[in-house]
Parts: sequence; C-alpha cells; structure tokens
Amino acid sequence: MASQIPAPSERRLRPMPVIILLSLIYLAGVIGIALPVHDQFIRLTPLTLIASLGLVLAFHPGPRRPLWGYVALCYVVGFVAEAIGTSTGLLFGDYAYGHVLGPTLWHTPLIIGVNWALLLYCLNVSIQRVLPELSRPLKGVIGAALMVALDMLIEPVAIHHEMWAWGDTLVPLSNYIGWFIVSLPISMLFHYLFARTHNPVAIAVALLMAGFFGALNLLGV
Repeated sequence: MASQIPAPSERRLRPMPVIILLSLIYLAGVIGIALPVHDQFIRLTPLTLIASLGLVLAFHPGPRRPLWGYVALCYVVGFVAEAIGTSTGLLFGDYAYGHVLGPTLWHTPLIIGVNWALLLYCLNVSIQRVLPELSRPLKGVIGAALMVALDMLIEPVAIHHEMWAWGDTLVPLSNYIGWFIVSLPISMLFHYLFARTHNPVAIAVALLMAGFFGALNLLGV
C-alpha cells in the first residue's frame, strides 16, 4: 500500500513548539542578563530579533507578497526615522546609539528596522485578535499607542545596557510623541492590508517582549 502524503496543513510546523522555543529563548535572555552570565550576553539581541521576526512571519496566513511589502515598508520607515533622529535630533530627540546592536549605517544600527517591523506586526496582530470589532483606523491608533507603551518598557533597559544614550538625563517626551507619529500610519495600513489575521506566534512574541523588558525593569537590570 502506498504511503499517504500528508496534506500541506499537516506538514506545516505547528505553532506551540515554536512558542515554547521562543519562550525559552526570552527566558534565557532574562536570566543571562540578570545574573549576568556574561558581560557581552546583551549582544545576542540582534540574533533574537532576527529569529523572532523569521518565526513570526513563517506563521502568517494568506498571500506572501503583501506581507513582504509591508515588512519592507516597516523596516525602511523605522530605519529612516531612526537615522533622521540620530543625525538631526528631530522626531525623537537628542540621542546616539552604542555598539551593542551591531553594524550601523548613518550612525544607526541596521537591526533597528527589524525591531520596528517585528513590533508593528506583532502588536497589530494582537489587536485584531483581542479587539476584532473595532474600526480599522481605531485599531491603528491603538497599535501606535501600544508601540509607545512598549517603548516605555524598553527605554530603561536599553539605556542601562548602553544600546543607546540620550543627551539629557531623562527620556524626552518628544521620543514618545515621535514613536506614535511614525507608528500611526503604518499601524493603520496593517489593518487595511490584513483583515483578522490569526498568528498565534506573533501574539506570543508581543507578550514575550513585554514580559522580557518588564521583568528586567522589575529586576533593575
């Protein structure tokens, strides 16, 4: 008897093992930074961002062409906004990147666009899951607001580990206003391109990133 060929849906990697793997990665990150396991452990951040984005996009339902276009747009807009910010002080305020996040172009880490794409995708997928009945513009506003809220968790950890530094002692209000302004149109666009996107890995990564930075803030590291 000929062996049955599994259907495409059966051959696909299931989300739960990937979510468990990512949970272990982020948990290892908290432990490795908090102990610390090694003084250069934080330099694994770019690899974590790339792995997270790759695994998240692997579970995106539907056509790939709009997805790649959206992710590319998130990367370019995020990177260009950061490059303008570091070069001119506009958009976010007076800040400069350190050497933790890897190679730079125009004084801006190349990985920072990946961070923007990852956060924008995961947070807006989460909004569609939790608040499916809201209008698309309102979902976009909430997506931009969540970007700001997550940045509030990221800032103390990033500054402590010299990912970047501000000219002033405190993070300026302009940083959060800038994050909202840059995030808003891209968040809105997500809900016009992708309706009711169900991606459990994206939701897990959104929660893991919030938990990761929240835990490091509570631990003071």
